[in-house]
Amino acid sequence: MATEIPLGNRRADCILRCGKRAEIQAHPLAPVEVAGREAHADLWILDCRAAHAHDRLLVWDDPEFGTLFRWDRAWQGFAVAKRPAFLNTELDISTGRGTFLEVTGWIFDGYRALGSGRPHTAAAIRSWMRYDIPLPSHEAVAQ
Repeated sequence: MATEIPLGNRRADCILRCGKRAEIQAHPLAPVEVAGREAHADLWILDCRAAHAHDRLLVWDDPEFGTLFRWDRAWQGFAVAKRPAFLNTELDISTGRGTFLEVTGWIFDGYRALGSGRPHTAAAIRSWMRYDIPLPSHEAVAQ
């Protein structure tokens, strides 16, 4: 896995072992910027650790609907995103432990996004990115 891969006049933040180009985003983007970057990226990894730590991003399991989330003050530019998105909700760089949420659907309503997803451990995401080991369709994540 490399970082900052030049692609013409653009760049991908990293290329996964499977060849997919990931755009890793730590800040909101305008809709036009999201659409422009999607021409050169296959998926998004959004750093939502601060939103999760400050309870602006809540994730819970519903017995009928599975894993759901509510993101207050969501990054509105991503309402136009067509590519898959993964929300980094917790990641401790020193230990490599953490949780990501693979978004399976979301809607933006004002300054809030509501949606559903599949939780994955940081270890599962790392194995997928580095070694192309498929992500499980559903994985129990320790809370």
